[in-house]
Amino acid sequence: MEPATADYVVVGGGLTGCVIASSLARSASSPSVILLEAGPDPSGEPGTDTILAGLGLLGGKLDYAYRSEPVTQTAGRVHTLPAGRALGGGSILNFGGWLQGDAHDYDHWGEAVGDERWSYRGMKPWLDKVEQRFGAASISSDSRRKYPLRNTVENAWKELGVQRADGEIGSMTGLAELKENSRDGLRQPSYAAYPLKSVTVFTDVTVRRVTFIGEKATGVELGGGRVVKASKEVIICAGAYRTPQILMLSGIGAPEIISTHSIPLVHAAPGVGKNLFDHFAIYMAFRLSDPSQSLALGSSGWTHPSLFKGLPYDWVASERVPEELLEKHTEHSELRTRNLFEVLVVYVTPGIPGIPVDGTHIATSTMLLLPTSRGTVSLSSSSPNDPPKIQPNYLSTELDREVLMYAARRTLTVMLGTESMKQCIESETPPVGPELEGLTPLTTYVADEVLWERIERSGMQHHHSGGTAAMGTVVDAEGRVVGVEGLRIADASVLPVPLGGHPQVTLYAMAEQIASCIIG
Repeated sequence: MEPATADYVVVGGGLTGCVIASSLARSASSPSVILLEAGPDPSGEPGTDTILAGLGLLGGKLDYAYRSEPVTQTAGRVHTLPAGRALGGGSILNFGGWLQGDAHDYDHWGEAVGDERWSYRGMKPWLDKVEQRFGAASISSDSRRKYPLRNTVENAWKELGVQRADGEIGSMTGLAELKENSRDGLRQPSYAAYPLKSVTVFTDVTVRRVTFIGEKATGVELGGGRVVKASKEVIICAGAYRTPQILMLSGIGAPEIISTHSIPLVHAAPGVGKNLFDHFAIYMAFRLSDPSQSLALGSSGWTHPSLFKGLPYDWVASERVPEELLEKHTEHSELRTRNLFEVLVVYVTPGIPGIPVDGTHIATSTMLLLPTSRGTVSLSSSSPNDPPKIQPNYLSTELDREVLMYAARRTLTVMLGTESMKQCIESETPPVGPELEGLTPLTTYVADEVLWERIERSGMQHHHSGGTAAMGTVVDAEGRVVGVEGLRIADASVLPVPLGGHPQVTLYAMAEQIASCIIG
């Protein structure tokens, strides 16, 4: 494996790692860059070129598919936590959603770290830059890709007084058209959008730890014992689960965790692995009154190729909650002007147990945007080949439980209580499968205990994890690890607070800005 030395060594060739490596290598000083990725090069792998086909990748060889610790508030369930294990990372595995957070979310980020660069005003140039690079467009921009329920769903939200969001001022409040990170139905993986021609890329290599002389990072040691040296910086982009694991294996973290695994302490950083958050959601399926109308994927009338270019949906509704719901949660007063949940109506039922994809059902995703619950990532052993120990701690706060209950009722009202949707929806259908026995269909007047049981037994995360090496505690506002030299982090783990939207566009913009900090 040559060369064994570079100016910069980037650990993790996922969504942000490709941005960092490509941006550095293409900068004016033309530094040498080595990019190390634990997974394979997925070029040519079946299912990686399109978003719909990518649904079959979950749990496969390109997915770490971590297993969580049992979560008390979800009936003690162990959750599967997808994470891309390939060059391209999440951009190979995700569902292609391209949705910025609300301006207030970025402003909260900037306030949390005391740096205007991470506010909406500071992030907007970078968000605009990646929008231009990817050219992500609204699904409706394809004149051939017209879903039959587009107007029906929009009118249902209008019945509830929900209007179009004003994206011109950065507001996501209301109804917005969904965008996808695809071109003509094909994925845009990070390694293609950010060319790696000037980068030395090694795949199928596991990083054991960052090496140090004193408190200065000098490179990384690989699983086989070989060392790759960095003359300037090591930059970790291994994601919200793997990055804190690498830090702790390198001797950076809570001393009590590191000493338990007989790892020499380099720097005490209690925040490593703390502050884990994710967008938790409940998915519901709704039986169509007349499947012969071909309103959902799987029906015989869905034949035009454009209908299969991505996930079939049109709209996302992002909303606040009533003031009275927040009144008793004074410790979260910053949430009063924020969107706390989003609802997607999807014309297919991907991943809902026991619901066939045969055109008989459509589905909804009702997702917490700004969870107040926090989990942890820790070590299961001193080996980089063993997965980290992950306790997501979903729905551990009363506020999160109340918001998701309200949001689920709001979804049921849209789907079952509006004149627009009553024309095509017969009823809600509960999921079916092991540990789901006895669930009954939900209605607009469902009892609290019945609705909570459904959330507790069937709710799951949206694969939007972050926060485990947060700005302001573990790293500074430019991603540099506090307390050591020559080590930086540039992935979702540095997010200090949850953000609305779907993180792909935000993470690209964040990585672009951190790359500019390094180059500048």
